[in-house]
Amino acid sequence: MQRIRVHLDVPDSYRALAQFGIRMLLLPWRVQLIWKGVDHAEGAETDQESWPEDVRTDLYYGMDAQMAEKARFGVVVDPGTPEWFARASAGFPAYRYVIVGHVRIPVCFDAEGPWSFDPVASVAYLLSGWQEVVLKRRDEHGRFPFDASFQAATETRTIPVADWIRHIVSDTFSKKNIRLERKTFGDKSWAFCATHDIDYIRKWRPGIWKRELLHRALMNDQDESPRQRMTRARRAVWSFFESGDPFRAALTRIPAELEGRRARGTFFYKAAAHGFRDVDYALTEAFVHDAIERQRRSGHEVGLHPSYHSHAHPERLAVERSRLESVAGERVGAYRAHYLRFDYPSSIHHLDSAGFKVDSTLGWATCAGFRFGTCLPFPLFDPVSGMESGVWEIPLITMESALFNRAKLSVEEAVADTIELMEVCRSFGGVFTGLWHNTLWDEADYPGWGAHFEATLAHAANEEGYMGTLSDALDAWR
Repeated sequence: MQRIRVHLDVPDSYRALAQFGIRMLLLPWRVQLIWKGVDHAEGAETDQESWPEDVRTDLYYGMDAQMAEKARFGVVVDPGTPEWFARASAGFPAYRYVIVGHVRIPVCFDAEGPWSFDPVASVAYLLSGWQEVVLKRRDEHGRFPFDASFQAATETRTIPVADWIRHIVSDTFSKKNIRLERKTFGDKSWAFCATHDIDYIRKWRPGIWKRELLHRALMNDQDESPRQRMTRARRAVWSFFESGDPFRAALTRIPAELEGRRARGTFFYKAAAHGFRDVDYALTEAFVHDAIERQRRSGHEVGLHPSYHSHAHPERLAVERSRLESVAGERVGAYRAHYLRFDYPSSIHHLDSAGFKVDSTLGWATCAGFRFGTCLPFPLFDPVSGMESGVWEIPLITMESALFNRAKLSVEEAVADTIELMEVCRSFGGVFTGLWHNTLWDEADYPGWGAHFEATLAHAANEEGYMGTLSDALDAWR
């Protein structure tokens, strides 16, 4: 493990965020950070007397140019950087682009030193969720929208900016004979995590029959042809006589598809319904209970998919988690919010106090890509209080409904888009996290979704990724 001596020399108001930024900058590698200028750091020496004066600093991050010159790598922080964060004003920091190969990478905050920009502040800005704190625009579900984001402004939806900045820094380190060894997932260089939100246990239920027979077949809400409307009506009526249900069939087939490729997935179950956005089902129902039991025995992970409003109510979260644990027979450590609802930063504290280990909510609801500029796990951080939580984020990269329903891609386009993102994750030794609901293989209403899942699985298997659950992937990497 490479030891990196870091001298942090910044104003107190900026210290916690800067320390987080340094840790996140070097997080992909097996390093031990030895600190000066901080009160305490997990797993690191902090007593300045244990760092002799004749030992050279590896990384200086502060405002003293003379101290920076004495370090292997000295970043002289622009005084405007701590001031910009202290103001917490809405808007993006000033940025410019650097070219790496054929890729344009936006970098923020000027600084003197080997990179001519401030890699610490740039990474801290992205991974602290700063933009989601200061920018107040939200969509109808209270979510931070893609088109209000730094990624939209810089056209970097499919470019993990933080990971590129890390690459730039590590390349500079290697030129001065500091070899950084990248963390891996066991013996695999990258990971693929299949995740599944179980919003419904059955397709055919009163609300769906009403939609298909009344609103679509009779009232023609979808402006369809008579033939299409007749097909809908026939399908809805025929469902009364069918013994199976496509959503239930998918809940059985998904684990089989994973296991056939020696993969394991994370299944997020609902434990309550508190509004019209929730469809209620009982975890104690024989079919649901048996499905959870089979998945657990086969090595899959069971996580909580809270009811629509519970992401903002710790008491409800606790109750719903307890219900799921009583059925699963084990502690539930994984979490993904319904509709990807996340209030930054209050949701961090709700998850932390509830004892969750890993979250995978933070992806875009309307498109695929890198919401926090990374494909690697990272601990959630509250930039307002300067507190780092015990909950780790494994960012959501792709959701099938965003590809098909929002981006309106064909099956071929969706597969190509997904594989392109998977290759980006693989190149950075990261985690590709995909979300597929148990609506797969319902070709009447979700045509091609099952084929997209199978093609994605096949590519991950061919490229020999670590194909495990969210919690197992995090444990293997950390």
